[in-house]
Amino acid sequence: MTAFTSTYIVLTALAGVLNVFVALYALMSRALFSGKLVFILMALANSFYTFGAALEKTSETLDGMMLWTTVQYAGMPFSAVLTLLLALHFLGKADLIPAWGRWLLFVIPSITFLLVLTNSHHHLFYQDIYFHRGLSTPTMDFTMGEWYVVHGCYTFGTLFAALCLMFQALLRPGNKAYRRQLIALFAGILLPITASLLYLLGFSPNGVDPVPVVLCFTSLLFVYAFLSTDKMALLPVARENVMESMGEGVLVLDASWRLLDSNRSARVLLPALARSALGQSLGSLELPDGAAAAFRSAWEQPGKPYSFASPPLPGEEPRWCEVYAAPISRGGGQAGGCLLVLSDITERRSLQEELKRLASRDPLTGILNRGAFMREAEEALGRCFGDGLPVSMILFDIDHFKGINDTLGHEAGDSALLHAVSVCSSLLGPDVLFARYGGEEFVLLLPGIDSFTAEQLAESIRMALESTPALDPDGRPLGIRASFGVAGFGRTALPVQDGYRALFRSADQALYAAKEQGRNRVISAPSS
Repeated sequence: MTAFTSTYIVLTALAGVLNVFVALYALMSRALFSGKLVFILMALANSFYTFGAALEKTSETLDGMMLWTTVQYAGMPFSAVLTLLLALHFLGKADLIPAWGRWLLFVIPSITFLLVLTNSHHHLFYQDIYFHRGLSTPTMDFTMGEWYVVHGCYTFGTLFAALCLMFQALLRPGNKAYRRQLIALFAGILLPITASLLYLLGFSPNGVDPVPVVLCFTSLLFVYAFLSTDKMALLPVARENVMESMGEGVLVLDASWRLLDSNRSARVLLPALARSALGQSLGSLELPDGAAAAFRSAWEQPGKPYSFASPPLPGEEPRWCEVYAAPISRGGGQAGGCLLVLSDITERRSLQEELKRLASRDPLTGILNRGAFMREAEEALGRCFGDGLPVSMILFDIDHFKGINDTLGHEAGDSALLHAVSVCSSLLGPDVLFARYGGEEFVLLLPGIDSFTAEQLAESIRMALESTPALDPDGRPLGIRASFGVAGFGRTALPVQDGYRALFRSADQALYAAKEQGRNRVISAPSS
């Protein structure tokens, strides 16, 4: 055995060992990255090819060489298809070929293996085989059969398709973040194509097949591409069936804020997270206003939820999403990425808003209740005091309301209250706070309106109530009268809470005076 043969055997055997270790590493790692099984099968297919090539060179007989050639073809035809599928997974385009189409890709490689295995019965792959002892190493020479041409064209076409996909990805501006990895994969596919062409054209050293040797470098390039993009290190939490079936959206980010993966639910909630966005920085995607800020806040404070609005689909209401982050630890002090979990909280938010609205509203009239009015009035007073604006308050209640309840019943009393609210609401502007303060008593806060204008509004309401009769449940008219007390502030230095009490006290005293003076009238407190 010559030094050249020994060197070739050692290099091809090392390539086989390396591919076995690569397959074991991917198998034993916790990573569940898309294409893991394809990666393992490709490494094993390369192992069959390279070990078969090494052992073929140890054979001194034609039968021995044919045996190890058959072992090579148990891996080599399938390796090209697996390389194409792996390229699709890396680029996030695994769905480009349907499941049945992926199975069809293995039909020709399977036929190739069977024809090599049974070649002595039909000679479709090798028309003739003969032993040739060269100057440096014994080789098996052959005459190509019909299927050899089919196999060669199919293998070259498959690898060329993978090469074109990588080249197209290299030209896309959005893939700059993965430029080195794409170059590594491009070179890893180009190497065996080039080596195979040199062999077929008769330019390989001593007529031996150089492809098994270059597969050593191809495997290293593939491992680099996947490890450097963290596809093995940062996807160890959830993937494939579990991740895709989750109702919540899941995004996987690396430490540089690049999108490594997303599930179906995330892509439904945010279409900007399509497969084509993989590898891009999250900040460069066209996310809804507030989404990027919510993602960043969630990243900085893991476990704490942040919400944002997602743009509505045509004819639909806006959707609300909530996001929280879960860090992914890599160990060894290395910077890790994180999972972002998205939930559609539109229904929950609507329910919360409805509960909040119900908690702040009077159940009969639908206007503010006493507690909600006091909270909102203090906020409005604070704004008026801060901006130096006037503010006024109107208190009124229905005259002789107890008599309506006692003589006509509580249903008539309810009708009187609803009528008073309807008439009053029709005369109010959008900034006025209107509440049922208790029983038949109502209160209005008028930000930015002085007491003189408030007194005019109160008189308008009083006249409208007097001139517009209410109807009881039986359709009988109810004469409604009301007494009003008005108070107002110009500019004040009082604290907000003290200002509210003082304003309410003045309006209440004015209302009491209106009742004392015969009811159905408006009385204003002295200006403050």
